Amino acid sequence: VGRLRKAGATHVFAGGDGDDIAIMGRDAGQLDAGITFAGGEALRTPPGDVPYATGTLMIAPPEWDDVAAPKVLDSFAAQKIVPEGYMLPAYAAVEIAEAATALAETSNKPLADALTARNFSTAIGPIRFDGKGDLTENLYRVFRFNGANFAPAEAK
Repeated sequence: VGRLRKAGATHVFAGGDGDDIAIMGRDAGQLDAGITFAGGEALRTPPGDVPYATGTLMIAPPEWDDVAAPKVLDSFAAQKIVPEGYMLPAYAAVEIAEAATALAETSNKPLADALTARNFSTAIGPIRFDGKGDLTENLYRVFRFNGANFAPAEAK
C-alpha cells in the first residue's frame, strides 16, 4: 500500500480475494493514503478477521434473487430449491433458447437471426443481443461497501 501511495494511486482494482482487499483497505486507511480499492464478485464472500473498508467498490452482477421475477422465485421455493450462484442466469438462458428456437421455427429464419434485435423476457429481466450476438446491456454494476454491506453505488 505504501508503494501505491508513493506512486499517487487513488483507485486500485485488485484481483485478489476478499481478505486481501480488506487488508489493503485497512492498511490504506491507517496510512491515510486516500486509496479506494475495488474487486470483483469475490467480495460477496464475507472477509475474515479484517472487515472491508467503507467505500470499497465491488464490480459484480446484481444479486440475482433481488432482480428475479417473483413467480420464478416462488416456483423454485415450491420445489424447495434455493437458486444459488448462476442458477437464475442459467434459467434465463434456457428461456432465451426456447423463445429463439420457437421464433426461428415459425419465421423460417436462422436461429442466430432470432436471437438478435429483440427483447427476451427472462427470469432476471429483459435481455437483448445486438447484431454480433453481444449483450446490449452490461449486467455488471458498481456496488459500494457502506460499512455493513455492498449497496448499489450512487451515480455521480
